[in-house]
Amino acid sequence: MLLVDERRLPAGDALAPAAFLTQLVGRRVLGDGERRAIVRRIAATREDVTLGPHVSASSSFAARVLAAIDTGAVPTPLETLASHVRTLIAFSDALDVRAALRLAPAALPALDAAGLRIDAALLANDDDGFAWRRLALEAGVPFEVVDLGPPCTPPLDLALVDGIAALLRYARSQRDADARRFLLAPQSGVRPDDARTLLATAGERATLLDVIARGALADANRLAHGLSTVTAAYKAPHASGTSVLAAMQSAFPFDDQPTRIALARVAADFDAARAFAEPWEADDLLAEFDAELTDAARRAPDVAGIAPAAPVADEPPAPVVTRKFSFSASSLNAYAECRRKWWFRYACAAVEDRGSSASFYGIAFHAALEDFHGVHTRFDDADAEALEAFLDYCVVAAFDRHRTRFDAPVEFELQKRRARRTAKKYLAWLLERARRAPFEVIGCETAIDVEIGGHRFVGFIDRLDRDDRTGTVTVVDYKTGAIATSAEDYLDDVRAFREFQLPFYYWARTAAGDVVSRLALIPLKDALLDVQPVELEVVTTSRAPRSRGAAGEIGLSELERARAQMIALASDLAGGMLKSFPATSDPDACRYCAYASSCRERPLALEERFGR
Repeated sequence: MLLVDERRLPAGDALAPAAFLTQLVGRRVLGDGERRAIVRRIAATREDVTLGPHVSASSSFAARVLAAIDTGAVPTPLETLASHVRTLIAFSDALDVRAALRLAPAALPALDAAGLRIDAALLANDDDGFAWRRLALEAGVPFEVVDLGPPCTPPLDLALVDGIAALLRYARSQRDADARRFLLAPQSGVRPDDARTLLATAGERATLLDVIARGALADANRLAHGLSTVTAAYKAPHASGTSVLAAMQSAFPFDDQPTRIALARVAADFDAARAFAEPWEADDLLAEFDAELTDAARRAPDVAGIAPAAPVADEPPAPVVTRKFSFSASSLNAYAECRRKWWFRYACAAVEDRGSSASFYGIAFHAALEDFHGVHTRFDDADAEALEAFLDYCVVAAFDRHRTRFDAPVEFELQKRRARRTAKKYLAWLLERARRAPFEVIGCETAIDVEIGGHRFVGFIDRLDRDDRTGTVTVVDYKTGAIATSAEDYLDDVRAFREFQLPFYYWARTAAGDVVSRLALIPLKDALLDVQPVELEVVTTSRAPRSRGAAGEIGLSELERARAQMIALASDLAGGMLKSFPATSDPDACRYCAYASSCRERPLALEERFGR
């Protein structure tokens, strides 16, 4: 019989001290892993254990508490916790290994072994080593000391551990962010290229499971079924860490035995500790994984027998084929604002940060108005109270769908309340506008895919209105961020080729056969101000366009010049002749740029230049 330190298990037919002594003394003997789990569970569930989170979250916390209990030198901050540990273990009639070793000689008739092989690590401590030797000698059983080296957790595949953590978080919350994180884990069963394709297809507007349900990738159906299976196992009335881990292994099997064994051992110790503090959540099991496996080494990939590839001859020189670009108003605006910014975003596909609460506010508000106008398209003889109630419902529902994008619950609530107040201002303007000039909403989030000047342009128009009297179309774009404060300001940006959005929409709808008579920007940023759109009436006369505050006129010649510049910029970008993408000279363009910290040539603002 081979007795080994429990950190080595499983090792063939070897036994851990706790299992061996349980058989010998006929009482439950707790292993070190179980005792550490008990300490952490009691510290997490007892309100009278007043320890800071930074203390109890330490990976060495439980080991230090047990060392203090075993030596009898418990510091004052740990006295309450140590008292609970001793009391609850005694109440359950359980023993630790040291206590069991003291009782073991009385149970020697139950020891039936031809010989013992004892791990040298068990004899490292003088007191424990003496107890093991005494036990073997009094039983008249020969024993052999085996040096197996220092006990430690074997190298693990930590990417698999991270995947298990993401899967457990998803089972707890069903958040789209956790599903996306698990999609990239090795055990998801989805190839990395397919995973990136799914994420790109979902984008910012759809959830991963919705995209899978639409059949975006047949091989991903197993992923959706597995997520559902694990969630059901987690929510089962008598779920345990072991049962949930077994459901994960069944739904998403992986073959790395050391990692699977290490996770199973932590889950088993965690379940044993639940007898002392029954309720548990995913975060509790995640804390156990983190505490027990934080010092584990990362398993290096197996490259045995893999030879380097043979040298490849140089390819013959050939022209570089330029990929076919598609353009949007946003990409042209980015290029006009700063060529370096365009290069980062569209040529390098650089990863940006996840966005700010302001951007998520805009995404959720756009979704709410899309839902609202998908049902209500006319407002001249509408019930204002019913419309207000439905619009408020759409706003609340849209923000709830996007709740997980916001960093904190308080941020989410503030942005939702801001949107609800702004929606009332928007509806008041909408009803007044319909009373003065009745119209019908004929499109929401209308997709654009049109060829202009030999280049493909794509995008989405927030809303299209048709005037009842003239039959002409108004292009409406919602703005939840900063916009021009007057028609003249927006016209200045169009004339300077800094803004292409509304001109692009005009030509796209004209190509679709509409007669576009008006372009409008609807500000939805400030809940304290009445909605006052910036509107531009399209005129065909040759006189110079003029503006009247928020309302103005834009000549067809201005739109034609913007169209010609769109084609010119697209030709430059698609032609492959550009050799450099210099940074802008305007410091204001860098203020909210996601790539400012990576741009060595960005212009410094005045206060930065002379503030050193």
